[in-house]
Amino acid sequence: MASSKSGAKKFYHTTSQQAYYMRPSEAKVVSLEGARPVDDAQKVRLGIVSMTKRPADLEQWLAYHRRVVGVEKFFLQIEDTPELAALLLRPPWNGCVDATFVAKTHRDYFVQMDRQAVNVACAVERAKAHGIEWLLHVDDDEMLHCPAGAGAMHAALSALPTQCCDAHIKNLEALAPAPSCTKPFEECVTFVASTSKFASYTNGKSFGRVGAPGLRAHGPHHFRGDSLNGATRDLPPSIAVVLHYESVAYERWTTKFSELAARHGHDAKILEKLPFPFYRASLSAVGRLTTVSDRDKAKAADDAFRVWSRSKLVGECALAQKDKVVVTAIRDALARLNLPEASEADRAPAAAPPPKRASLAANPPLPKI
Repeated sequence: MASSKSGAKKFYHTTSQQAYYMRPSEAKVVSLEGARPVDDAQKVRLGIVSMTKRPADLEQWLAYHRRVVGVEKFFLQIEDTPELAALLLRPPWNGCVDATFVAKTHRDYFVQMDRQAVNVACAVERAKAHGIEWLLHVDDDEMLHCPAGAGAMHAALSALPTQCCDAHIKNLEALAPAPSCTKPFEECVTFVASTSKFASYTNGKSFGRVGAPGLRAHGPHHFRGDSLNGATRDLPPSIAVVLHYESVAYERWTTKFSELAARHGHDAKILEKLPFPFYRASLSAVGRLTTVSDRDKAKAADDAFRVWSRSKLVGECALAQKDKVVVTAIRDALARLNLPEASEADRAPAAAPPPKRASLAANPPLPKI
């Protein structure tokens, strides 16, 4: 964080290769109400760029965004998951997924953002060649939800002024219904709507206008072009919002943070730089599992589960009703798509199951969106 000459504080996020300004997200409850469906919207040519590694269910993620949202082209960097080649060689994915396979990568919180920036730069050029107009940068644990329907989202993008190169949207954060959650997109319907209660980032994601001169990633949450005049416009959450299924599968949380702990767990300076208390607590708790004696492993496992459940499990995280919202649209859309069960070759490797816990008390009902 640095201060300007006027005394106002400016927030800079740095990696090994980048430094970029990030305006802090205001603490507020994200509302998904207010927009009306648009049935006859002018459809924009939409693409997604993403970097993925052992995704939970790539075919669900692809199918939802292609058939429900209207994404034409996916530009993917697939890391250390060669088994996905079999899926992407099959139609329709062999015609709409532009994939680059990379091996021997390491999970590193800061270097990962540098790889994402390079991936976006390559995808922008390929998107131009395919005639894509807008490029959304999201991860494989994120779904684009359009509360008023995809038509309203396409209409909103079409109506943006030409100087806008960065159409920004907010995010919500999923909660797991049970420790045994293994299919987050189908099982998770409760989301944290208060940004001050998020366990991970609060500052949303962006669509980038592919034709804007000099379009490039500005960190993982924004795009920038050569002109900064009116570059960013905010789309309301009633039009589009990112649903972030961060660490809602317990076994994937343990895998992710055991890899991060192996990379960062003993570096106090790195831990201090991590922006999220949940990440720091997760690194510490999961990292401890590999260092304690056999006599203390059961307690360490219980402590780790407690760190996860207090932030990620419906019924155990301390949230007021006003801070949560139920979104069933993704689950319902996937049911209508009627996708086949993933084959063993397509399914990401599973990790150890969560420890057994007593049943949880039911929550009172939340409003559905």
